[in-house]
Amino acid sequence: MTEDRFLVYAKKILSQKKTSIPEEECRTAISRAYYSLYHITGSILKKRYSFQLIKEIRRSYSRVDLAKLNRLDKKYLCSFNLHKMFFLALMHLGFTNIAFRFRDFRSKRNDADYDLSLNFSATYLRTIVSEIEKLTAIIMHI
Repeated sequence: MTEDRFLVYAKKILSQKKTSIPEEECRTAISRAYYSLYHITGSILKKRYSFQLIKEIRRSYSRVDLAKLNRLDKKYLCSFNLHKMFFLALMHLGFTNIAFRFRDFRSKRNDADYDLSLNFSATYLRTIVSEIEKLTAIIMHI
């Protein structure tokens, strides 16, 4: 499984030839598109900016296992709120606009997953998936 597969799946939902996409599929596609962005962002930060990611985790959490943290142990990293750590790392690296867009898409994913009072349409889905795809392309080149 690669980071981009979630975005491919979201686009597959979007490309259905139905007259309308059911709301649950719109919500699923938004969530999947965000997680593609999340995994790609994490991959870039770990490969190119690990020092900043480690610094943010150390700054935000009082107790860390430095050996596990310094080698970016996958299981160990799961104990941290990486959504927030990615945002902070992007901010402190000077990628402010990217950081805020990343955080905004997480908020949209939260809305899709948790707020059942909201309505999600195919039009909204197209906009979100397109914007996530654009941000993903930008992040891959930072």
